[in-house]
Amino acid sequence: MPKFGRCHLFLMMVKSLFNAVEFYPLQELYMNQLFKLCGRGLRYVRQYGPAQLYYKIKERRERNQAEAGYEAWLKERLEEEKATVKEAEELSKKGPLISVLVPAYETPPLFLRQMIESVLEQSYGNLELCIADGSPSDQVRQIAEEYAGKDSRLHYEKLNQNLGISENTNAALSMAKGDYIGLLDHDDLLLPGALYEVAGILYKAGGADAVYTDEDKVNMDLTHHFQPHFKPDFNSEYLLSNNYICHFFVVKRELAQRVGGFREAFDGAQDYDFILRCTERAERVLHIPKVLYSWRCHEASTAANPESKLYAYEAGKQAVAAHLKRMGIRGEVLSTSNYGFHRIRFHWEDPKILIKSFANLNGQMGVKVVYYDKACNNSVTIPRNSDYVLFAHVRNAGLSEGFLEELCACCERPKVGIACARVYDKKKRLTSDICMEGVKDSFGGSMQGLKEGCTGYFHRAVLHQELVSPTDCFLVKGKLLRGVDHLTVEELCTHITKQGYRIVYNPWAVVYESR
Repeated sequence: MPKFGRCHLFLMMVKSLFNAVEFYPLQELYMNQLFKLCGRGLRYVRQYGPAQLYYKIKERRERNQAEAGYEAWLKERLEEEKATVKEAEELSKKGPLISVLVPAYETPPLFLRQMIESVLEQSYGNLELCIADGSPSDQVRQIAEEYAGKDSRLHYEKLNQNLGISENTNAALSMAKGDYIGLLDHDDLLLPGALYEVAGILYKAGGADAVYTDEDKVNMDLTHHFQPHFKPDFNSEYLLSNNYICHFFVVKRELAQRVGGFREAFDGAQDYDFILRCTERAERVLHIPKVLYSWRCHEASTAANPESKLYAYEAGKQAVAAHLKRMGIRGEVLSTSNYGFHRIRFHWEDPKILIKSFANLNGQMGVKVVYYDKACNNSVTIPRNSDYVLFAHVRNAGLSEGFLEELCACCERPKVGIACARVYDKKKRLTSDICMEGVKDSFGGSMQGLKEGCTGYFHRAVLHQELVSPTDCFLVKGKLLRGVDHLTVEELCTHITKQGYRIVYNPWAVVYESR
């Protein structure tokens, strides 16, 4: 772990902030913005320490460098989409009506025009744009009515008063007539083929309750797209850790109304609360692994300055806590060192026990430890009559405090069959990848080898999530292994998932291989 003197830390931080925030053209990086960035950095150091800030900045810079070719990549994809215009026109004749909901409040005129045009110029034409305006002034009304006069698909309502983000969105929802509704912020943009892709996947799949897409950020004047967010297929475990779905989210209008629309108590994270309630009742949620939504990044937005709306992150925690209560899951929602990302501490009834190594763990609390060797096709012999079996590739290792409690609490949840730990080798690097289903990231690689202190792409190395394959240490309930004697790790996982159980990653159970 690096050590810093205060002066050296400050100079390093200023230099690194310049390098890390590469998405700002230099002419836009005014001194007051730099001072704000430094202030945020210093507050972060006071709360979490200089090493964590160092790794945070280092990872952001490395990711920016990896994504240096993103704009050219995106431009190529947009050019390819132009060839689908004819198909989009045909689909518009038989596809669903999609209502795009926009709650507006004193939207800057240029931003408003760009947002409206990004919707009305979609290649898929069976749409309507519903704008509910809570602005005291008439600047939004004048522009919206100008466009509505030229295109009947734009519906506008001037509200008697500003009702807040949730109730303004509910007003837009009440205007909608579509089979599906999509959520769009008043200063953001849909990329040209967004609704065509949504309608297309719905048509091919024979319908779904909800659909979401990948997204990116764009600067104030729309000259620079950056920080694409390549998301996994629907992952309810990961959704508890953060609102990864966010934009662009499309859901059946009937379902949106059935769950009660948006709730004022969660303003700031009203979309998170809404998505959680919709997906709780959804039978089918589809993911389109394409960047189709651009989140405008300016000083007042959380996209550029996460400290601009700290209340939103607290509202997000409350939304997750409310979800856990509705689902009958006993757990506590805790903040992490990254705004908007949570840790869920699931409750386990058994008493705390002190276990510091695998040797101490074997035989405790009905647990059997089984070691396997990757070089021998991961072959393992399944022990009999055990409450739990812990499979580990690493033999000599130290364990984090509460290691067994964390994994057992995971395993005891409904339909969790395998609870995976975070495993570091002797050089304190991850021994295996951490991979969710459906991620199409053209600019990132495996997280195997990620150094301790680093959190990975969108902090995925330290967040709960459902995985496609286990890490190098995982716990299984003994009853799920009945009837099998000798399997490879891959066969064991298939045996469990075929029973309808999930592979879940719990990063708060940590294994450190001994030197």
